[in-house]
Amino acid sequence: MSESNRRLFYRHPATRWLDALPVGNGRLGAMSYGRVHKELVPLNEDTIWTRPVADRNNPAALGELDAVRDALLSGQVRRAHFLAEAGSFGIPHTQSSYQLLAYLTVLSLGAHEEWCSSYERSLELSSGIASVTFDIDGVVHRRELFASAPDSVIVLHLHADAPAQLNVATELWRKYDALASAVSATDIELHGRAGANGTRFASILRVLGAGGEQRSVGDHLVIEGADEITMLIATSTDFRSDDWAGAARATVDAAADLGFEALRERHIADHRSWACRTSLELGEPDEQLEALPTDERLQRVRAGADDAGLCELYFDYGRYLLAGSSRPGSLPANLQGIWNESFVPAWDSKFTININTEMNYWLAETANLAEMHLPLFDLVDRMRVTGHETAQTHYGCDGFVAHHNTDLWADCAPLDNVNCGLWPLGAAWLALHLWEHYAFMPDRTFLEKRAYPVMAEAARFLLGLAVRDADGRLLVGPSLSPENGYRDPTGVRVALCMSPSGDTQITGALFARCLMAAEVLGIDDQFTADLERACRELQPMSVGRHGQLMEWTEDVEEWEPGHRHYSHLFALFPGDGISARRTPGLADAARVSLARRLANGSGASGWSRAWAIGLWARLGEGDLAHDHLLDLLRHQTEPNLMDMHPPQGTNPLFTFQIDGNLGAVAAICELLLQSHDGAIELLPALPSTWSAGRATGLRARGGFEVSLTWSGGALSEAAVRSDAGARCFVRDGERLEVLLDGKRVPTSLDKVGVRSFATTVGASYVLVPSSSPVPGDSVDSEPTPAWCRPVDLELEAEL
Repeated sequence: MSESNRRLFYRHPATRWLDALPVGNGRLGAMSYGRVHKELVPLNEDTIWTRPVADRNNPAALGELDAVRDALLSGQVRRAHFLAEAGSFGIPHTQSSYQLLAYLTVLSLGAHEEWCSSYERSLELSSGIASVTFDIDGVVHRRELFASAPDSVIVLHLHADAPAQLNVATELWRKYDALASAVSATDIELHGRAGANGTRFASILRVLGAGGEQRSVGDHLVIEGADEITMLIATSTDFRSDDWAGAARATVDAAADLGFEALRERHIADHRSWACRTSLELGEPDEQLEALPTDERLQRVRAGADDAGLCELYFDYGRYLLAGSSRPGSLPANLQGIWNESFVPAWDSKFTININTEMNYWLAETANLAEMHLPLFDLVDRMRVTGHETAQTHYGCDGFVAHHNTDLWADCAPLDNVNCGLWPLGAAWLALHLWEHYAFMPDRTFLEKRAYPVMAEAARFLLGLAVRDADGRLLVGPSLSPENGYRDPTGVRVALCMSPSGDTQITGALFARCLMAAEVLGIDDQFTADLERACRELQPMSVGRHGQLMEWTEDVEEWEPGHRHYSHLFALFPGDGISARRTPGLADAARVSLARRLANGSGASGWSRAWAIGLWARLGEGDLAHDHLLDLLRHQTEPNLMDMHPPQGTNPLFTFQIDGNLGAVAAICELLLQSHDGAIELLPALPSTWSAGRATGLRARGGFEVSLTWSGGALSEAAVRSDAGARCFVRDGERLEVLLDGKRVPTSLDKVGVRSFATTVGASYVLVPSSSPVPGDSVDSEPTPAWCRPVDLELEAEL
């Protein structure tokens, strides 16, 4: 991608939040409207959350568990609903909300949209700076907004290319539960609390003018005749500091001592340390398209055009959004990442862990942002404590459990209602993310000290929850297939069940990964023996009357044929238990399920569409995946390229959700590179319209960084850098030559065309296609390490 295409830009200010441009450092976020006369900057801090009560666990839930489960096992599903709704949920049924922090407004004297020319508003993805430039009476004004990770402040800088041109008044304010005051000619302090029981916070705005005069007026600061102005915002809460106001003051003092130029340089250096790891070029740059503002390019695509450059931009933007909302030491990215304009956002802008939070992190490893995964693990560590209490109180089980949402407080008790909330697989799915982090960079210490303890505790809960049916099969429940329902024999919508397919797939994957981890760590105990037995006894997957992979243990009629979740396709993507190569019957059934769901309207939400792209990629259907990527841009993308969720339930509006942005990046990676099925696959699902291109810095399991070039729809060359010194396995390797410093590397080639070779840490190997078969130096099959092995669910029934 050319540098000119690594930015979003517009010829007019934003008129609403969904036109504004985001900046973030993981902990702090801001949106740039780019207004000339009265700029508006919504602000967020990741720990501004309400809190209903300190402990939502329901002591009565355990007493109802057997009755609910017995009702399900005996076919009395409506009775199970009745009992569970009354007694199985936390008290209250709701969790906390993530809230807007405040607004910064900047009122400019002598600057109006009507007077300016040469206006441009932009977001440079390579620097993380949102800029506004305009000309008034021959004076060029420039404003820059960024969120500094090194110095933990939001920075807004105003500059004019003629002296004494800046005359502004600024305020920092919040609509509810806070009070702002100008405590000096340079500082405004905002003190408040997120509701009655939520986090207490202090936010400090410091304004530093060069030239002119500066004073406080009420709750505003006024600066007149300045040459340039720097505004710094620091925020702290009682979630991280007992002296949150003092922490905010210390942060803003330190930033002010550095000054704008140093802050900017430090920010850019930090930003580029991760932003420049990857690149994507899908053909030659189109200079005419790159000259169009982003909203006009998007409008072309909405009208039916293709735009590979916009796909490149969307890829870079998704990486930018994850790093802006999830950095080491911050909270994980929530439903809106970190950017939220509301005090009562849709679905409380929580961590929805029945797909959305997980989807946020699918790209972390493949798109070379592994350290951005760490905040999720930090939250899971806290959930091990709270989730253990919930496991004991609600289920009488060891280990830890989480349901379909959690929040700042790591609340793991079930919430909402029986149609979505009584789903006890949240901890299990999250635990698999720690295995993925290990698989992409095999670090035994991480596996032993961090990943395995989490995985084992999640697995212990499921072992304790499981019961055997009359046929001796292990069933997990009560549960549901996330947010979907089915018709009971009388036509009534119900949701509760035992062992829906998605649950069985997640459970089987977690048990298998625990056993692989135990193998690496040399653990052989009663727990691993119990897991081995359980893997053999899980409910098998089945194919229904339409040829579809069944979502429930019986071939029932689903309530919503076009439902947005693809929970029963977990094992295809993001899991690896279903493979066209290893389990062709299940892969065919998964294909039917996906096609049927899409034909009935699934994909209306951006994240659902992104999941469909990844599923098609795993099935090798690059062109179908590309069609849905364009549909995502056409139907679920706003002018600022943020992903949208349509109106649903009590939410009457289209709502930004970051998961679609991030899930689509992961899906694009899957089109170009896969490594889940026992070996690296190069260009496994390349769309025909991307016939030539280049991708650098993608990641593969085993600690490999892979760069690719291709032409005519075929690989030209691949470069593989080894970061762990592991053996590298490459599929379809019969005609691949492996070189190191121009010399041929000894390789093994097995009977199914997987070529493998030893690697050295830090070495880069070049893979070059040959016109004729390249014999291996050995035909023996090399042992496959745990991180390279897919899950063998042993769940394929007679088809």
